This record gives sequence, C-alpha cells and structure tokens, in this order.
Amino acid sequence: MKSEFTINAIGYINSEYAERKQAPHQGKESKNSLGTIEMLPEYKDGIRDLRAGMKITVIFCFHLSKGYELITRARLSPVPMGVFSTRSPDRPNSLGVTEVEILEINDNKISFAGADMLDGSPVIDIKPSI
Repeated sequence: MKSEFTINAIGYINSEYAERKQAPHQGKESKNSLGTIEMLPEYKDGIRDLRAGMKITVIFCFHLSKGYELITRARLSPVPMGVFSTRSPDRPNSLGVTEVEILEINDNKISFAGADMLDGSPVIDIKPSI
C-alpha cells in the first residue's frame, strides 16, 4: 500500500491573519471574517459554476504547523485526547477544512465570509457544501 503521494495547491488564501494566535479557532466562530481564495491560472475554469451566496468547503494546508503529537489537548477539553478526535492544526498531514460563504467571484478570486485560515495558506480543494 502506497504511503506517500503528492498534492498540489490549486490556489492560496488571502486573509487578515498572519499568525496562528490571530486566527479564529473555527470558521463558524468568524462568520464576518473575510478572506479571498486566489486560484492559480490553470485551475480558474474549475470555479466557473460557483456563485455568490453558495456555501463551499475549503480544504487547505496548515502551512505554518510544526509537527504534531498523537495525544494533545483540545481547546475546550481538560482531558488529553487523540489528535484525530480534535480539530487541532497540528496533525500528521496538516490539512484544514472550513465551510465558508461566497460573497463574490471576480476573475480568479473568490471572496468569502467565514475565514479562519492564515494568509498564504495553500488551498488543496474546494467542494460545494451539502
């Protein structure tokens, strides 16, 4: 079974958060926090059917994470927990998932509300929310 593979960024996040301590813990806690996904030119056609008002799930990389512990403290739990039962950004594959609402699309830029990502975070995928 293959244990390594390559994932390429399809774009990058522009947000007001330069450091981890500035960012909200969850997108749903920051519904008024604005951000932009700037799609790389070769992926621009893939967003053509997205519209303002839609909710999308953004899969991105916690690019400033430095390692992980399999047992960690969750933000609201006094008891140590396994990392896979938390939303910690310090994980083996450093992937984050946030649901956001599209405000506007202009060329290759998707403006959205609900940003909890750091500026410069690589976007791995976008999916319509169910």
